[in-house]
Formats: sequence, structure tokens, C-alpha cells
Amino acid sequence: MRAEPVAETPCLALGEGPIWDATARSLHWIGIPDRRVLTLHRPSGRVTSLELEVTPGTLMLAAEGRPVLATERGFEALDTATGRTELLAAVEADRPERRMNDGKRDPYGRPVAGTMQRSEPRLPGSLYRLESDGSVLPILDGLAIPNGLAWPEPDRLWHIDTPTRRIELYEYPEHGPVGRRIRSLDVSHLPGMPDGMTLDGAGNLWVAFWDGGAVHCLSPEGRLLDTVEVPVPRSTSCAFGGPELETLYITTARSEEHPLSGALFAVAVPGVRGRA
Repeated sequence: MRAEPVAETPCLALGEGPIWDATARSLHWIGIPDRRVLTLHRPSGRVTSLELEVTPGTLMLAAEGRPVLATERGFEALDTATGRTELLAAVEADRPERRMNDGKRDPYGRPVAGTMQRSEPRLPGSLYRLESDGSVLPILDGLAIPNGLAWPEPDRLWHIDTPTRRIELYEYPEHGPVGRRIRSLDVSHLPGMPDGMTLDGAGNLWVAFWDGGAVHCLSPEGRLLDTVEVPVPRSTSCAFGGPELETLYITTARSEEHPLSGALFAVAVPGVRGRA
């Protein structure tokens, strides 16, 4: 399969974090250094852009209330009318050389996101969770570039620390830090570095590969099941969207030699649907 660019979507320096909003029938994604939240409205194909005051790492929708951003400052509530944010909880406020990166809400509705160094050397970061009482709990330490997260079950967490070129499955208790490692998938045989990911309805992993020009589908045991070719090298993340979650959307980052790099791409995957 080959993904194609979605019409009239801008090319960002670093597009990331696609997420399908079933209520609004739209796909949201962010530009990290661009400081923007973009929205693709279905079925019209219209794209709107919201400028932010802070550098985002990811956007997380809320079951009720305002969406939450993981930013350079911590977890922040987003006013979607103005782009202004309200700091809910600071994260590593004494570390201005770091920022928050990829994240998602966990099965209990709590925002989870990791921290990373802005530049080399990549000193270890952590995965943090915003608790229901407003406190922040570090749940997994020693991470270089924390990226893709996915929960196949409420008590299991898939997570990618990009430079390791591995995808780890952990115990995920409702309270407290991440538990023991259950499984480790080595993806070093595939070109590029694993970045963001999502799960389909069967529990298979769809993983975007930075400098790999592809999204690969892996079984929970690590078997390569399918590949979506992306015509630019830096695939950053992916999410299923559309009325039946039938379309795989793929965010990318800019590279000088590829005019379409940084655009949003999409492909309909036959026989595959995302998870609600």
C-alpha cells in the first residue's frame, strides 16, 4: 500500500500526534516547532489552524471539558477558541532544556506523556501521568526519546523509546508506576527508527518509522504483517480515522529534498478498522 497526501494540508516542520475526534468528525494533529494545532474536517476536507502560545508535544482530547496539551511547561488545558492555555501541572520546571513529547490519555482518562532533551546529548527523560487530584506522577524513567503509546488492555501498555529500536509491553496498574516488562519487540531489522504508533481493532501495532518512509503493521508477537509506503522519509505518527475508522492518517516531518514532507498523508487499509 502507498499513502497519498491529503489535499490542502500544509507542510509542517514537524507534524505529530494525529488523533481522531469522533464527536466532531475531524482529525487533529500538531506542529511542534510550528506551535499549531491543525484540524481536518470530514467530509468537506477543509483544514483549520490554531496558533498556540507554547510549544506542544501532543494533544489529548477530553471526554468532557477542554483538551489537554503536553507542552514545554507541562500539562496544559487548551482553549480551542483562542489557542490560549492554562497550566494544569508543571513538569520538570527546573529543566528548561527539556520538553514534553508524545502522549495519550490512558484507559482511565488520565493524560500520559514523556519528557526529552531538546538536543544532544539525550539525557534520560521520564514518562509522566497527570493524576485525578492534579498531581504529576513519574511512571517510567530512563527514556531517551519517549514516543508511541498504546493500551491493548487497560492493564497493559505498549511504549516506544525511539533510540532503542524496540517496542516494549509493560504491566500497567491502575495506580502507581508502570510495572514489569512483559514483552520486547526488536524492530532494528526495519529501516529507520520507530516513532509514534496506534493499534487496530485486532490489536496489531501500526508504527511510523522516522527516516524509514513507512508505517509497518506488526502483530503483538512482532511479526511483520503489512507495510504502508510513505513518499517522504520522516513518518512521525499515525492514527485511524473516518466514520468507520477505516482510514490510516500519517503525520510527517520536513526534509529539504522532499517537497511534500511535513504534509498529512492517508490510506484506506482494506479489511482493517481502528479501535474506538
